[in-house]
Amino acid sequence: MLAIKVIRPELAQDPAFRDRFRREVAAARRVSGAFTAPVVDADAEGASPWLATLFVPGPSLAECVAGQGSLPVAEVRQLAVGLAEALRDIHRAGLVHRDLKPGNVLLAADGPRVIDFGIARTAGATQLTQTGAAIGTPPFMAPEQFRDGTVGPAADVFAFGAVLVYAATGHGPFDGDTAHSIGFRVVYEEPDLTGLAEELRPLVTACLAKEPADRPGPEWLLENLAGSMPLLPRPAQPDPRIYVSVPPAAPTLALGPSAGNPSDDALSPTWSASPAPTQRPLPELSRRKSLAITAAALAVVTAVTVPLVVSQLKERDQGTGRGQLGSPLSPSPALSSCAASPNTLRGSGSSTQEKAIAGWIAGYRQLCPDEEVVYEGSGVGAGLMDFSMQKDTGFALLNEPMNASQATWARKRCGDAGALQIPVTTMPVAVVFHLKGVGMLVLDAGAVAGVFSGRITQWNDPSIARLNRTTSLPDTKIRVFHHRGLSQTTLILTHYLAGAAPDAWPYRAKEAMPVKTGEGLLEDDIARQLAETDGSISYLPLAVAQANKLPMAHVDTGGEEPVLPGSESLAKGAEGARRLSPSGTDLAMDIDHGMRASGAYPVFRFGYAVACAPAQAVPGPNALMFLRYVLSGEAQLSAERNGYGRLPSKLRGDVLKALDDE
Repeated sequence: MLAIKVIRPELAQDPAFRDRFRREVAAARRVSGAFTAPVVDADAEGASPWLATLFVPGPSLAECVAGQGSLPVAEVRQLAVGLAEALRDIHRAGLVHRDLKPGNVLLAADGPRVIDFGIARTAGATQLTQTGAAIGTPPFMAPEQFRDGTVGPAADVFAFGAVLVYAATGHGPFDGDTAHSIGFRVVYEEPDLTGLAEELRPLVTACLAKEPADRPGPEWLLENLAGSMPLLPRPAQPDPRIYVSVPPAAPTLALGPSAGNPSDDALSPTWSASPAPTQRPLPELSRRKSLAITAAALAVVTAVTVPLVVSQLKERDQGTGRGQLGSPLSPSPALSSCAASPNTLRGSGSSTQEKAIAGWIAGYRQLCPDEEVVYEGSGVGAGLMDFSMQKDTGFALLNEPMNASQATWARKRCGDAGALQIPVTTMPVAVVFHLKGVGMLVLDAGAVAGVFSGRITQWNDPSIARLNRTTSLPDTKIRVFHHRGLSQTTLILTHYLAGAAPDAWPYRAKEAMPVKTGEGLLEDDIARQLAETDGSISYLPLAVAQANKLPMAHVDTGGEEPVLPGSESLAKGAEGARRLSPSGTDLAMDIDHGMRASGAYPVFRFGYAVACAPAQAVPGPNALMFLRYVLSGEAQLSAERNGYGRLPSKLRGDVLKALDDE
């Protein structure tokens, strides 16, 4: 018998959710021990993604204890052996489960099974993670998860200890009425071991140590469970400090959680880094007794953190209101003195803007070392949920303007102050090709729509030939490389096609390409295959196309000359956008993808930031201070160097005015 997990259609349309589901499948396949449920088959690319594992006959530990009461000591010891072996296999596979709890432990006749790798992460990814909201189930989370979001194998051991307490007593060691009270107890108070048998106390107490370095590993647990108390000496643990990567070039993140359903688990991201980064130990953050954690968010959000340094800005950006496209970008804003004690501003959301964030890190690193901005690339919808539910998340980055439900979340968070929605950059997509003997290729929206819908299949098709009259096009088949699933890059291109060629593109914007299941590729694979395959075509983020030195098609918009994506053409395209709302602090932009302005590149979308517009000045780092820096000339040029488009001068001036008016 099989246990089959099927993803609901509305969640399958979320590219971030699809990405995280792929990672759940990959994580579950890496673990094949006797005390986990093995994967039989899966399809992460179909219309309804699914995962099939062997069916484990037996209730969960939570169901068993709720229905029959706590387990006898002998059964708890048997449970502990099985769980310790499962953790050993999980950690040997290079993973951290991150959500070990009674509901994820099935009690089969031949021993327990650990299931649900929805928020599992690679152990190596921890080394590239700074503080943030690494989320699980509050009563079984380790202190470091509440303190700064770091999660390693020791966090699974802490959860192991808490699960044993629950199994042996019927209650958890840190029960409470709210996530806030539970978090406080986990971080600062001793566990409640009432009813726990004396022979289990030494083992459980070792697992529930407040500091990760003081907890044992699975091998040590197995040795002691196989023997008798007192506990065997524990070998020295490796340096428990978490290190943060300071990459010389921006890494790429593939991110996970879904915006759609707080009950669904989320997978953690993995890093694909550029040249080998240098590393430095993180400074220990001061423990915060006010743990702004909401139960609904704790059930869904997984976080990747990118370290930033925030400064106190005393003036807004200067010289941005001339309204001229070619006017110089302003210098960095002036700074006031740094705060006397460490402060942290948290942001969450879009992974598509991750390289822009990394560029802002590089420009911001040296300003105020005791003040930090932590960005959690948790996916757009989950990032906005973080913002709406967690008071220590000061801003969210989105790839599209907020929809009605998202705006409601933001208003609930911001209250009377109101929500501020502003563009911070543009995200361009290039049509890339490899055609021997052809150095310049011109396409318009109709031709691009025909190629990617499968209607145009030959390079010398009349729709392409008429745009390239001086170029000899071969009578060969076009090889199209599609993206896997519904990527943000696909969303940007389909917005363009639906807006600029509605007759030639019979699909809605925000829909995946009409491609057979299993044909799609990841961005890096597309770049590699395209470079190796004559007669091929695809589309990629500008940064990826530039990094791989791939030829980019000129886009004919009906203006004077076909245009390539670049600094001025992107600014010109953004200059043609108009505000959806004529006034107020909502600066969502309406893009005319069918624009005919000379020299304007049309294949892009805006990236947005959402924050609360404060009614009064807030001491220490806050979102508006950071966003002013993001809009500075230095930060905009940094994003541009990483393959994004800077905002035109007039739009930056409008955004800064909206910030100043608050």
